[in-house]
Parts: sequence; structure tokens; C-alpha cells
Amino acid sequence: MPGESKIKSIVKLTRHSAIYGVGHVITKSLSILLLPVHTNYVNKFEYGIATQLFAFLAIASIIYSYGLNTACLQYYIQEPDEEKKNRFFSTAFFSTIFTSITLSAILFIFQNPVAKLLFESVDFSHLIVFSLGILTFDALVLLSFNILRAEEKSASFAFFSVMNVGLNLIFNVIFVARWQMGVRGIFLANIFSSVLIFLFLLPVTLKHLKHGISLNLLNKMLQFGLPFIPATMSVVLMNSIDKIFVKEFIGMEASADYGAGYKLGLIVKMFINGFQFAWIPFFISTAKQENAKEIFSKILTYFSLICSVIFLAVTFYINQIVRIRIFGLTIFGEQYWGSTVIVPFIVLAYIAYGLYLNFLVGIYLKEKTKLLVLITGSGAVVNIIGNFILIPMFDIMGAAYSTIISFVFMAIFIYFLSRKYYPIDYEFGKLLKILLFSAVIYSIYSYINLPFVYLTKILLLLSYIVLLYFSGFFETNEINSLKQYIKKIKWKF
Repeated sequence: MPGESKIKSIVKLTRHSAIYGVGHVITKSLSILLLPVHTNYVNKFEYGIATQLFAFLAIASIIYSYGLNTACLQYYIQEPDEEKKNRFFSTAFFSTIFTSITLSAILFIFQNPVAKLLFESVDFSHLIVFSLGILTFDALVLLSFNILRAEEKSASFAFFSVMNVGLNLIFNVIFVARWQMGVRGIFLANIFSSVLIFLFLLPVTLKHLKHGISLNLLNKMLQFGLPFIPATMSVVLMNSIDKIFVKEFIGMEASADYGAGYKLGLIVKMFINGFQFAWIPFFISTAKQENAKEIFSKILTYFSLICSVIFLAVTFYINQIVRIRIFGLTIFGEQYWGSTVIVPFIVLAYIAYGLYLNFLVGIYLKEKTKLLVLITGSGAVVNIIGNFILIPMFDIMGAAYSTIISFVFMAIFIYFLSRKYYPIDYEFGKLLKILLFSAVIYSIYSYINLPFVYLTKILLLLSYIVLLYFSGFFETNEINSLKQYIKKIKWKF
């Protein structure tokens, strides 16, 4: 039955997304546990330094991977021959080692100028040296993680992800909280955890590392993957450059406030990343099905529904979340509580990025990855212009506004380009209902002073689902097909 096939595919994606998501939730929950350590034991100036260096690492990591990780994932999934799969992986792995050593040598030589550019001082140039180890080992670990994704070993992926951040948390507690090493301790913890997770993943790596570099396969992967350097760079810039602008326009302490508030957006990023990890391998393999486009359309609808619920919940409860105490420390140091004002807007930006991921299908399947440079590059330009205009007007809120605008622009742009190569009839009527009803609930909460605040929040969330139900959003045949399929399946992790 076509309906059952569609539900089966959606449940498959949901199962893997759930495992990736749970792993990512646990991972990012452990990351959130770092916030009490960082915001209570690191002064604002040094936390501003850390914010700048994390932005640099996000950008530099794209150069260290240079699209090989993405290309390796693509061809590993599509290639039926096991021997050739390993050739793709081996080529990507050894090529990454060579380029990482080369790039690290260059950064080591120019550590002082880079430190001067980032921190306006060479006093923290040792942090650039720390970055070399982090970037090299993270680039290699990413390839091994992608093998787990390609083979749909989502539980193993989640396990090692949690282990990675768990190690990071332990080392942060030792270096930052116990030994009071400040920003230096933050990045020492990152080095130790990156090296150890590389060693733990060695059995996975060595299992597939059976060949040397194939120049033919390398050339093929580079043709597919190189466009991801400027494309991914643009996305990372949109996530990172606003922190640099905030520092330049307002100051290092404002950068610390903005960076701390931005990290609270991890609450929705957990879901987006869980979806992303499962989504790309899923649509590559599902595209061969006759009803693939219907499946992709339905996925966007329910993805948007879940995102809207998360947005409302985060908006309602973020101020309570940051005041939660763990071992006597609040999740955010009290001096950072004011940064929660940007969180709903950062959440919306991440949701817009999730829509962008949904619209990637046509670009990937038709191997038009060069278009991603145009799409994401345009988004980055919009972001930069927005920061120039809006930060002087609205301080850190201006950076948040600029982030939303750029990601929405990018999602719209990729939708219109992607449909030329792989048109999908999305359920825009249902998407409009999600947008309208969530906007109504958000407005009631934000602009009307309602009594019994805690009860009101719960009632507003329930009202949102009730509005969707009575508007005909949920189809009876879909609900019945889902019930029938759930009775048949056995969840395998």
C-alpha cells in the first residue's frame, strides 16, 4: 500500500532521527552543563576571548575538512561495492591527514598575527596552538562519524557523541573549575577530549582503512565536495561572524553576553542536528522510491510542526531554565541572565536553517552542489549587511535579527532553485496553518498580561494543538496508517 509505504519511510527517518536526536540532546545537555562552569569560573573578558576562538574554530574546521567528509558520505552510501566504499574512505582519510598537517604548520608560523587579529593581543597566541590539535583530530573524527551515519549505526553514533562531550565536561571541571585555568583550561579540555575520542573510534576507522589514496576517487570527491567549502563556510559565518561584529561595535563583554545567549539556542539545535544527521543519508536512499516526493513533502510538514512546538516551549520557559541550579550553580551565571532576550530569535534562525536542510534534496540528488555557493554566499552577504545596519541600532538584538533574516533568505532562495531540478509539492496550506496559529499563540503570550502564568503556558501550548486539530491539519487516513504500521514494526537500534 502506498500510504503504508509512506508511513514506513517516515517512521524509519523518525527512528534514526530520534536516536541521533536523543544522543544529541544528551550531548548538548552535557554541553549545557559547561555553562555553569564557564559563566561562574571564567570572567567576562576571557569568556569573550573564548567566544571569538570558538567562532574561529568553526570557520577553520571547514577548511580542514574541505568537503571531503560530505563527499565521502555521499559516495559511500551510493556505492554498492564494499571494496570501493573503503577506497573512498581511505582516500578521504589520508588526504585529510596530509592537508591538516600542512594547514597546522602554516597556522603555527603565523600564530601571533592570527591572535592579534582575533583578540587584539598576542597574549593569547598559545590558544591558536591549542587550536591546531583540535582542528586536526576533529577533522579525522568527523570522517569516522560519517561512516557510522552511512551505515545507519545511529546508536553507535550517539554513544560516541555522548562520550566525546562527556570527556570534554570532565576535563573542563578539572581544568576550569578545579584548577582555575580560565580560557586556557577550556581549550586544553577540548584537545584532550578530541584526542581520546579519536583513539576510541580507531576500531571503526581501521576497519575501513585498507587502501592508500586513489587520485581518481579523490578528484571525484573534490568535484562534489569542494563547493561545500564556500557553502558551509557561509553558513558557519552566519552562525559566527555576528559575534565578531558585536565585539567590534559594542565590546568584548557584549560578545560574551551574546555568545552565552546564543548557546541557549542549542535547545532547538539539538533537534535540528538530530534531523540533519539522519536526513541526508535518508533522502539519498529514499529518492529511488516511486512516492519519494510525497514522503519528502510530508516530512517537511511534520518537521515544521515539531519546530513550532519547540519554539513556543522555549519562548515560554527559557527564563526558568537558566535559573535551574546544578550542584549549587545556576545554568547561567546571574550576570548573563539578560542575554535570554535573544533566545527566541536564535531559535527561529535555527528553524529557518532546518527548512533549508529540507529543501536540499534537489541540489544533492542532481549533484548541483556548486549552487550552494551562490545560495549560502548570498545568505552570508545578507547577514553581514544586516549586522552592519542592525547592531548599531539594536545592540545584541540587532545581531539576532540579522541572523534570522539571513537564514530565512537562504531557505527561500534554495527552495526556488531546488524545485527547478526536483520539484516537490509541499503542503503549503498546512504550513500556513502552523505559521498562523503559532504566531497567534506567541502574540497572546508576549503582548497580553495573563494571570496564573504557569498554568497559562501549559494551556497555550495545548490550545495550539487543538487549533491545528480543528482546522483539519491532521488527516484521518494518516493517523490510521500510522497506528496500523506501529502495530507491525519492531524498533531496531
